Amino acid sequence: MMKSNRPNPDDLLKGIQKKAASAKRGKLKIFFGMCPGVGKTFAMLRAAQEKQKSGTVVLVGVVETHERAETKGLLRGLKSIPKRKVEYRGTTLEELDLDQILAEKPELVLIDELAHTNAPGSRHPKRYQDVEEILNQGIDVFSTLNVQHIESRAELIENITQIPMRETVPDSILEFANQFELIDLSPDELLKRLKEGKVYLGERAALAAQNFFKEEHLIALRELALRFTAEKVDDELKDQMLLKQITGPWQTHEKLLVAVSHSPYSGRLIRAAKRKAKSQNASWIALHLEGNEHLNADDHEMLNKNLNLVRELGGEIITVAGMNLATALRKVAEDQNVTQIVIGRPDKRLRDFFTGGTVLEQLVRETSGIDIHVLRQARTPKYRGFQLPRPQFETGVQSYLGALGFMVGVAVVGFLMTPLIGYRAVGFLFLLGMLGLSLASRPGPIFLAAAFSSIVWNFFFIPPLLTFSISAAEDHMMVAAYFVVAGVLGYFTTQIKKREMDLTVRQNRAQVLYDLAREYSDAKEPTDIALMTIRSIEKLFPAKTRMLFADLRGQLVRESIEPPRTELIEKEYAVAHWTFSNGKKAGWSTDTLNSSSCLCLPLLGKEKCLGVLVFYPQDPKKLSLSEENLLDRIVRNSVVALERLLFEAEARNAKLLEASESLHQTLLNSVSHELRTPLTSIIGASSALQDPKTSENGETRKTLTTELVESADRLNRLVENLLDMSRISSGVLSLKHDLFELGDFLRQTCNRSKHAIKNRAVSVKELSGELYFRGDEKLLEHAVSNIIVNACLYSSPETKIEIETQKKADKIQILVRDEGKGIPTENLDRLFDKFYRLPGTPAGGTGLGLSIVKGIVEAHHGQVQAQNRTDRQGAVFIIELPWTSAPELPEEVARR
Repeated sequence: MMKSNRPNPDDLLKGIQKKAASAKRGKLKIFFGMCPGVGKTFAMLRAAQEKQKSGTVVLVGVVETHERAETKGLLRGLKSIPKRKVEYRGTTLEELDLDQILAEKPELVLIDELAHTNAPGSRHPKRYQDVEEILNQGIDVFSTLNVQHIESRAELIENITQIPMRETVPDSILEFANQFELIDLSPDELLKRLKEGKVYLGERAALAAQNFFKEEHLIALRELALRFTAEKVDDELKDQMLLKQITGPWQTHEKLLVAVSHSPYSGRLIRAAKRKAKSQNASWIALHLEGNEHLNADDHEMLNKNLNLVRELGGEIITVAGMNLATALRKVAEDQNVTQIVIGRPDKRLRDFFTGGTVLEQLVRETSGIDIHVLRQARTPKYRGFQLPRPQFETGVQSYLGALGFMVGVAVVGFLMTPLIGYRAVGFLFLLGMLGLSLASRPGPIFLAAAFSSIVWNFFFIPPLLTFSISAAEDHMMVAAYFVVAGVLGYFTTQIKKREMDLTVRQNRAQVLYDLAREYSDAKEPTDIALMTIRSIEKLFPAKTRMLFADLRGQLVRESIEPPRTELIEKEYAVAHWTFSNGKKAGWSTDTLNSSSCLCLPLLGKEKCLGVLVFYPQDPKKLSLSEENLLDRIVRNSVVALERLLFEAEARNAKLLEASESLHQTLLNSVSHELRTPLTSIIGASSALQDPKTSENGETRKTLTTELVESADRLNRLVENLLDMSRISSGVLSLKHDLFELGDFLRQTCNRSKHAIKNRAVSVKELSGELYFRGDEKLLEHAVSNIIVNACLYSSPETKIEIETQKKADKIQILVRDEGKGIPTENLDRLFDKFYRLPGTPAGGTGLGLSIVKGIVEAHHGQVQAQNRTDRQGAVFIIELPWTSAPELPEEVARR
């Protein structure tokens, strides 16, 4: 068998696309270390100085020196841009100025601490996203990163150090890195630097030594950093070998491969591969060849047992179909850069003489660069001679009868055509019939049809007729050749058809997964994800599916989340609860609680189990390995989608909490100021009136009492505003439905607002006739009064306030005009927001008045808007309310 060095087209295309995408971006170099203090920033600055000496334009974006003199010294001569200042909760934060970097467009920019979280209000929430944008503009970046900030390593390091990692970088961003430079330091040397104050200062250094910087923690972190760097270099080597079509393997590090089947001896091979991998500190892979043999229930159970053993021992499983074992082992070994293969000593079969020898002989001959470990068997290898494959009676009797009937029809046609074409040409007619049959049938019926047609041809067509004897020697050859050709042709045709069916199944599965991933991106609720997942599973499998989620207390809910909501019976819920508690699959086709009629799979997130998928198979036949992998993949994808929704909800809650805190602080500051001002006036006036000399002076007493009344009125309005706002926000604002006339309503409102508007000139222009509407008179008066007071506050005392009423169709309008400065156009949309006040507004006021007006008017099914006047300077507020027809007078009153 000739060895093919042809690379996998998909892998090759992926590598070319990766290289092309990298060529368009800037280059990212990461100075990588096990923890703070190993010298990453120092090494980055030293490399930047060398770059600048060679003529590269270098710009310092962000560099954290932590007051280290040596690090500060390396900043000399490098151009730095000022950091962008961000105000957050009364604190000024300094962040990377992304826009300035993009404007200057240097050749190289230094950005320290890749995992940093930006201040709220920044363009991107994370600094690595800033780096992505810079790289996309063709600018090179130097950055620094610690191993604990890598997303895939964060949980492991949390378990080691018992310290949560709040800032992480996704592994995908590290694929952009063109170069990793490991900055290594021994734990002893790092602890010495910590004591000397070269990492942290003062109490912070002592606290770090007692927690994160324990010697055992540093040793573990160092090993993780070394391993990650080795993995990164290994990936780069694979890419280069693929692009340059280097067959390899290059034994830069050890990697083992073992084949796994349903054989009871596979367990011994798996354990041996694990032992060898552990002794050499190497990774290992288990290869399963799918579809080449029919498995009964016992074989399938043994295969699952062997594969579960691989998972328990930490191996990676790769499934391959459509190859013989030797070819599959060689192909996977080349793709994965495997250096050692572990196999058992094979038995000798007659067919090995025609297929190039045993698996061992083929591997030794075709994989000279790979070590082959042959394990002794518990028995002596046997010569098994020639063995025909066991027939697999998977096809129904109808298919066999149909194949025989079809060939009988071909024989009838041949009998009719024999006088014209001769008996030998009838053989080709049978062969043509076999070709057509092979396109629609399975191997069993095809081989039966081949044998049947050769017998019929001999008995009914080849002289002497109606006997099985053949007189001519060439006819002997033709019958034998026909049988062989018919059988081989039928076999290969069915194999091609089987491959086509496999490709169709794979394409269908890939399409379902693609559609599912696209739908997941649009999902808004966990129920949507549950319905999408269930629909996809039931499209691929003959089964029914349910999804159970955990409640807020972390307990598994018995009722399924998707409609129609159904509760699991006690036995099924017990299996689901065990799966949820242990994070492992259980039930049908597993070794745990396998008497159940359902299979339960855990929805395992990064931090906790989110729920359970309950799979009810309608076919008692166990799932194949590829089907199990497909089901597990759908479950993993659903978990990713669910966690995305959870993270988005947490982000929204964090923003709401932040907004709530800001709102609370704004309200507290505003209300405290508004309360303090009138209370100060009331206390001052009251204290002055207690003085007998002041109380005897009538003019002074009048001034003080007027001030008392105005302050009390202001305080009353503030309390009313807060109470109204609270009722509007809570949705418990109840309205009265009184009927009143608009003109009277406006006149009363102006009279009751005299104290607030301080006798300003207010004119009311009414329509002729009476206009009525229904509503809560007190609340509407409060709304209109707030607008009038607002107009007085934002206009000069000598100007006039105009109130006008209009009627449009079934609406009435109240227009309040002032002659102030007007409202900036960009602020009109926010004018009715809670606690919003126009920029440059004098101190005083809570910013609630207009928001309350909007709430009251909308509660009456009306609208309120603000505009700038067109006839002169000033603003106009328009309240629009439903118009009500005039009430009918009693008959005796109408007669008068």
